[in-house]
Amino acid sequence: MSSFSRSFTVLATLIVCISAQFRNPFEAVRGCLQYDTVPGYNDTLEYFATDNFQHVGRTHNSKYIRVGMVGPTDGIIRFGKSRFPYGDSVSEICLSGWSNQKTEVNRHTRTSNSEYVNTPLKITMTPNVLSKTRPFMFRLEVFDNGNVQLTKDGEKRPFLEFDDNHSRLDLDYIAFTKWNHELFYYYDCPLEVNSNGADETVLLRCNLA
Repeated sequence: MSSFSRSFTVLATLIVCISAQFRNPFEAVRGCLQYDTVPGYNDTLEYFATDNFQHVGRTHNSKYIRVGMVGPTDGIIRFGKSRFPYGDSVSEICLSGWSNQKTEVNRHTRTSNSEYVNTPLKITMTPNVLSKTRPFMFRLEVFDNGNVQLTKDGEKRPFLEFDDNHSRLDLDYIAFTKWNHELFYYYDCPLEVNSNGADETVLLRCNLA
C-alpha cells in the first residue's frame, strides 16, 4: 500500500471515529415523551397509566418499560397499582442521591403531601450515573414475584436489582419527582434502542492501533 493510500485510510478512519464518538446523546430519546414540569418530593404527583403507553414489553412473568432522566442527582421514580396511592404503598427509586453517589430504594407509603413513611429496601453505590448534559436511559422491569431490575441501555446485566416480596407492586402507574435539583424525564420510550447511537464495530475499529 502506498504512503498516500495508507494516509487516506487513516484519515478516513479518524473521521468515522470522531463522528461516532460525538453523536448527539439525545438521539437515545427519539420517540419518547418528555416530562419537564416535575413536581417536588412532597407535591401531588401525576401518575401515568402504563397501559396507555405505546411502548410496553411483557414476558410470561414480567412487565417492562424504558425511561430516562437528565439532571445532576436524585432522579426519583415511584410506581405501583393506583393512580392516587394515598394510604397505599408504592415502590420508590431514588437514583444517584447523595450528590450522585448512591441509590436508595424504598417502600413509600404516603397519607398526605406532608406525611409519609419510607421503608428502606436497598441502598447501593451508583457513582456518577446521572448527568446534566446527557440522558441516562434504562429499562425498568417488574416481575410477578416482586423482583425489580434496572438495566442501562446497551447492557445485558441490571445495574440495580431488588425485591419487595411483601408488597409485590405492579408497574401499572408511574410518577416522577425531584428533591433539591431540577430534572426532566423521558417515558413511554421505544424499547429496543441503543443509547450510544454508535455502531459498536466502528468503535472497535477506532480502538485498533
